[in-house]
Amino acid sequence: MKKLSFAIVFMLAFVASSMAQKERGEKAQEKMEAFKIAFFTEKLQLTPDEAKVFWPIYNQFEKEREALKDKFDLDGQKLELMSDKDVEAAIMQHIEMEEQMVKLRRDNVRRFMEVLPVRKVAMLQRIDNDFKRALLEEIKKRREAKQGGAPGPRRGK
Repeated sequence: MKKLSFAIVFMLAFVASSMAQKERGEKAQEKMEAFKIAFFTEKLQLTPDEAKVFWPIYNQFEKEREALKDKFDLDGQKLELMSDKDVEAAIMQHIEMEEQMVKLRRDNVRRFMEVLPVRKVAMLQRIDNDFKRALLEEIKKRREAKQGGAPGPRRGK
């Protein structure tokens, strides 16, 4: 009976831990989305009216971009372990993905130009790259803060 009780307690603790981890992941995702919205809105200087029409288009573009990447994903296959024929197929798939990605970007630039001034549309790619860098920097800062401060002593001090 004690073994069964321990097993049940262990399972409940595991489930609770998994649920808490999922909740933390969802909160982190929400924070990242809020950071992204604030970043793009500030950098593009979106008016409330522009933001209202921009974000649904941008979010759909992001979904389509991720779906395209997933479609052509190698599912963890290592090129070193693949046959030459499979590597060649992977190269051709990658080129196909890039071509579809260009078409997706072209179509969405047209959609963005319908709702934003052309100058703001032209800034989108740069701001997207700036956002990714800022996000990585923020993650780095938070990791360092969790580990108790600065990454190490400075040289020359």
